[in-house]
Amino acid sequence: MTGSSALMAIGHILMWYTLFFSFHANKAFGYGATVVESNKSHAPPSCSGTTTGLRVVHKYGPCSPSGLKKTSAVASQILVQDKLRVRAMNSRLHNRRTIGLEGEGTTDTYLQNDLPGAGNFLVSVGFGTPLQSFNLALDTGSYVTWVQCEPCTESPCPQQQNASLYYPSFSSTYSNAPCSPWCNYTQTYMDESKSGGVFVLDTVSIGQDYQIPEFIFLCAVPDKETGDFGEADGILGLGLASSRDEFATYSLATQTANLFGRVFCHCLPSSSNSGYVYFGEKAREQCPFSGTYTRLLRNPASGANYYFVNLIAITLGQKKVEVPSGILSSPGTIIDSGTVITHLPSSVYSELSQEFDRLMSEFPPANPSDDGVLKACYNLVDQDNLAIPEMVLHFENLDVNLDQTAVTWKGNDDMSQVCFAFAAKENEGDVTIIGNHQQQKLNMLFNIPDQRLEVGPGKC
Repeated sequence: MTGSSALMAIGHILMWYTLFFSFHANKAFGYGATVVESNKSHAPPSCSGTTTGLRVVHKYGPCSPSGLKKTSAVASQILVQDKLRVRAMNSRLHNRRTIGLEGEGTTDTYLQNDLPGAGNFLVSVGFGTPLQSFNLALDTGSYVTWVQCEPCTESPCPQQQNASLYYPSFSSTYSNAPCSPWCNYTQTYMDESKSGGVFVLDTVSIGQDYQIPEFIFLCAVPDKETGDFGEADGILGLGLASSRDEFATYSLATQTANLFGRVFCHCLPSSSNSGYVYFGEKAREQCPFSGTYTRLLRNPASGANYYFVNLIAITLGQKKVEVPSGILSSPGTIIDSGTVITHLPSSVYSELSQEFDRLMSEFPPANPSDDGVLKACYNLVDQDNLAIPEMVLHFENLDVNLDQTAVTWKGNDDMSQVCFAFAAKENEGDVTIIGNHQQQKLNMLFNIPDQRLEVGPGKC
């Protein structure tokens, strides 16, 4: 498979999940949940970090399920996939294009085009009885939880399971989802290719503590022609849905509202470590309130589809750059775990990158990233006593000090291409996005009922 076809495969399969939580879901499903004990760990012995909560690992590090490493080719691919996701997110916000949903009575319903990007952060989630674990991409930019599957609609069913696929017929707790108005549908993509899936209901195990019976998720059938899509077997959607969305009641937040109270916290690790996700009261315990928070806001132009915040300014070293308001519509900044690189207004990026160049001027320059997204790059091989400039993100009522690893992006492992890990937006009307690279090692507690985001130093 060529690089372009592999990338197309990723885009085809992962366009499934674009549905979002509501800040004001009308009613949670009345499904019960039980607390269970489990000592199961999915991390390799060489992986360091927390052993509690739902463990988060970076796809290209020692904690990866397959032990993948980030090479220069992989780094370039990550940035290309990230660019596609950013474009798709802005397409949704501006209603530039939609992808039609075909099926029973669905001609006037749409799944809007979106991509999960590189899907760098993975969590292991169990499905069915007996439990089968899958590596899902952690995504606060979507709400549908889904996994690759192989539904058995004809006899005989397969006798041997593919470890990367969920088989409803092999689970004793599987049943059809109470879908309204439909369960089966076909997704059509921009190149006119198609793939299909079905909403199902089964027991889902999240982390070491929670087993959730009768959880509704999407059983997504892989495209036989384009193949699989890398290390992720699906998506764990932690995002928001507009109250207008047909599938809002299928969100994790809604289905677990009685158990978790629509509160969760994550700490996204660097590639050399592991992080965590906690829910409900455990999120409050493990990500204690730091004393300040910023509001989660609604964007009138897009409904409640993303976690919007008010980014006021950014400080690099001693230089503080104000972020213009009203470029899209206020608020115009999204916090997203599925996007990698933070995308800023061009005027803000220009001032910050110039300051970064000034602070790094003693080092030899390096080529920009292959896709042209990252432009301020330096060769830091054999440099001793290297001091990366400090950065602070200034939100409304909240200052967030970035970890040193969040300021720069390494194009390879030998430090020959170390770039300023921020990019300019392609269009000034696009939304500002705070990506997952800048969220590393931070406790980020999303309190949906109170509409606030608490951020503090993490332990990952």
